[in-house]
Amino acid sequence: MALIPGYEYDIFISYAHVDNLAFPGQLEGWIKQFYQNLNVMLAKRFGRMDMVKIWWDSKKLDGSVLFDDSIEEGIKKSAIMICLNSPGYIQSPYCKQELDIFYKKSQSEKAGLKIANRSRIINVLLNNIPFSQWPEELAGTSGFPFHNSKESEDFGNTLEIISPEFMIEMQKLKEALWNILTDFQKNSNDAFEPEKIVSADGSDVFKVYLADVVDTLRTPRKRIVAELEKEGCQILDGIPPPYEEAAHEKTTKDAIAKSDLAVHLLDQYPGREIDGLSDIWYPQKQAEICLNTDKSQMIWVPQDLNSDEIEEENYKTFLNEVEAGKVSKKGYEFIRSSKCTIAKEIIDFAEQLKIKKAQEKHDIKTLSVLLDTHLNDQMYALNLSKTLLENQIQPFINPQEDDPRKNINMLGDRMSQVRKLIFLYGNVSKEWMTERMSAALQLVITNNYPIDDFFVYMAPPHKEATDIVLKQRFLKINIVDSSNSKIMEGDVIQKFLTSLKAGAA
Repeated sequence: MALIPGYEYDIFISYAHVDNLAFPGQLEGWIKQFYQNLNVMLAKRFGRMDMVKIWWDSKKLDGSVLFDDSIEEGIKKSAIMICLNSPGYIQSPYCKQELDIFYKKSQSEKAGLKIANRSRIINVLLNNIPFSQWPEELAGTSGFPFHNSKESEDFGNTLEIISPEFMIEMQKLKEALWNILTDFQKNSNDAFEPEKIVSADGSDVFKVYLADVVDTLRTPRKRIVAELEKEGCQILDGIPPPYEEAAHEKTTKDAIAKSDLAVHLLDQYPGREIDGLSDIWYPQKQAEICLNTDKSQMIWVPQDLNSDEIEEENYKTFLNEVEAGKVSKKGYEFIRSSKCTIAKEIIDFAEQLKIKKAQEKHDIKTLSVLLDTHLNDQMYALNLSKTLLENQIQPFINPQEDDPRKNINMLGDRMSQVRKLIFLYGNVSKEWMTERMSAALQLVITNNYPIDDFFVYMAPPHKEATDIVLKQRFLKINIVDSSNSKIMEGDVIQKFLTSLKAGAA
């Protein structure tokens, strides 16, 4: 979802592939490093990762390849274009076509070619090219000089990425983009009234029901309430009272009915017993009540929770069945993590629910996939799932512990409901990943599950594509390598999304 309403991307980077060729000894070309720097600097300027959506294409087109439809679509869905102007750019028929498409589509849009006094086409000069040689669409722009020419007649060389001069120009470009994006966003917001996501009770405030917790979780719970309220959420809590069983159940059901998301924080202690009853505790009872509704639900336990240390047998059985997915046919989010990440996980899940609700309202069909991940990579999995949702792909996250064959039945149950399976390969060994995939493949063969594709999404730290070798002839294994950058790279994500959607209809 782009910053500018009505667009899928905020910025489209148009460049000649000859300018991205790496010199001997370089791992990455200049254009890719430019994109990475720009992405990080805009993230810091706006205060959040992935707030500004950037399209850049890594394909190498030559004269025998037709102009890519996906590139044309990216141009038409972008608010701003950055042209990396060079001799290669001027000579490229594809670059000329990209610039022509953006120029004409911008002219036809209500916003026009200029926002305030700034052009929507940003001219970045990789060399000191004379005005007379610029494409006519760039006429009237001053340009950002990313070259070391000192004299007007000098051609100059493109600035080295690590040089102080490069960073100075990047700062100038970042501020110019900040200004135009901010003005563009304001103009767009003035032009359209953004659609509100209606809450369960008809309001536009996202409501979170926060269930009762044991004493050991009261301090983290207070911090979570403060962080959620800071994000604009309304918290429904304070139950019990009432303490008597029937009155407590009615009040709990009423609060859950008004909520958009119910959150239950559980640990090895069951909490207070319900008045007049034994072996029934408020936190567990509230979770059970919610499991019998259609409300979205998140159940959290500490990452280091060991069920063998739980003394109350009824409570131990409940937690084990919750983690194994056996307590309800309804889907729910089960998370193991540290206390310090709970608020972010709730906020990210709430954002996913908002996107999903908007898609359902407009009857946007979604492809369902299963995202299988180790607990160590759960935060990365949440961010990836948010990107999938934004692109009409419904992810179900299946977190796993150190034993790759543990909870294999729960994996099978979830696999039976999707056609595509994604393994997140991040902070785990290749042996763990291979064993996990082998177990899943065995389930597919034994139960004849309708899985069409296996995907291995390589997240940081760095991986080699040859790490994953699974000798079988049943399914194609698609490798997506995003392990060399902490930021989810636009070109990698775009290819991944295209592959996921292939054959989905």
